[in-house]
Amino acid sequence: MDFRYTPEQAELKARAAAYSQRLMRYENESEEAGGPLPAETVRTLTREAIDAGVFAINMPVEWGGAGLSLLDQVIVEEEFGKVTNCLWDIPWRPANVLAYGTEAQREKYLLPVIRGERFDAFAVTEPGAGSDAGSGTSTADPVPGGWLLNGEKWFVTCGDVADFLLVQADAGPDRQPTLFFVDKQAPGVRMTRVPRFMHSAVNGHPEFVLQDVFVPDEDVLGGVGNGYELTKEWFTDERLMIAARTTGAAERALELARDWAVERRQFGSRIADFQLIQGMLADCAVDIAVNRAYTHQVAWEVSQGTA
Repeated sequence: MDFRYTPEQAELKARAAAYSQRLMRYENESEEAGGPLPAETVRTLTREAIDAGVFAINMPVEWGGAGLSLLDQVIVEEEFGKVTNCLWDIPWRPANVLAYGTEAQREKYLLPVIRGERFDAFAVTEPGAGSDAGSGTSTADPVPGGWLLNGEKWFVTCGDVADFLLVQADAGPDRQPTLFFVDKQAPGVRMTRVPRFMHSAVNGHPEFVLQDVFVPDEDVLGGVGNGYELTKEWFTDERLMIAARTTGAAERALELARDWAVERRQFGSRIADFQLIQGMLADCAVDIAVNRAYTHQVAWEVSQGTA
């Protein structure tokens, strides 16, 4: 394995870094607002992300995405992670499993997301089910022409700005885990609460209640019974990108700490001259290097089909 960046990857990293610097200009505004930015600002930043080739990076070029490999996506997301307040949600990456949709589903749901016209959100967590997606209790009962969904979903990231949800529910009498496209404006869909967390995020993580929500048969994603496997694939992709972003966040924190240590003076000297401070900074640098290498290796192995 050779993880030295190719010239194309170095250029991609520089492009992602430049766009991240653009996002950083809105950190204070987002913090002061408690998260949200004006819609016009978001539209402008979305268009700039598309123009920079860092929007929908996980989707094929022929559909309008950037068509990046998993490793290239990690490179981009690491730069995004340096931005606070989850502003990296603006250069959106659609749920990877949307690529499994039918041609009609792609036209209706995925392509508008890639163009920055619509927004998707994945609804899997429940009061009694988190990363263990198989323990959910939401149900989908068959009715003529479709399904009636009932259940409760928590912490639906970006659900407040989404136009539609991907909802995992147990379908039919055999309770087969299945993914459904659910229009957020459909009768029976209620956004009940937007919890406040310790951080300020540009988008929220609301809770939803689904009560006898009708979903037509054509809005089943990937077939009845395949929802759990698709959800696991989504989790794998998302957790890897979280790892990349946290590495970027740690690198920015280290840069800020280093600059402060050089500037701050105590006892007649820069605190950067104190051995304990030097050791703390060195430990941080080692942790970042290890986690970057591991994240890059996992992305490479997944791309090679060995993970």
